[in-house]
Amino acid sequence: AVSVQVQLKLRCFRGLQVSIPIKMAASIVVPSDITLLEEKKSVGNRQLYIIEKLGLLGMAPFMIRLHYSKMDKGDCRAVLSKKYDPDDKSEAGVIVQKRQESVRKAVVSTNFMWGTAGTMSGLTWWSFRRYNYQARL
Repeated sequence: AVSVQVQLKLRCFRGLQVSIPIKMAASIVVPSDITLLEEKKSVGNRQLYIIEKLGLLGMAPFMIRLHYSKMDKGDCRAVLSKKYDPDDKSEAGVIVQKRQESVRKAVVSTNFMWGTAGTMSGLTWWSFRRYNYQARL
């Protein structure tokens, strides 16, 4: 965080001028090292597969960011839409490719999470189809 000094000047109704110094904390967001590395190693754009698009649809649209430690839908889409050279065997190239694969797995697993939740809800609903509360009396 960067501290910014602001001078607040107020004018009273009789012509008096009051100057109050105020310290404001301004947050500056800079790209991480891995983001810079991804931009450096990127060779083009990659088309997303349909299962990745569906997984991104199932993710939360926004995230409350206190420390910028998690990736939201836009960050995941940015990582997945980059194309890397498959013949690049440098350490940096392997890191960005493995990160992209990890993000892809997390996005695709979102489909199965919602599918499981829907299936379990449906089975619970199905189990009550012949329930008669009067038989318990």
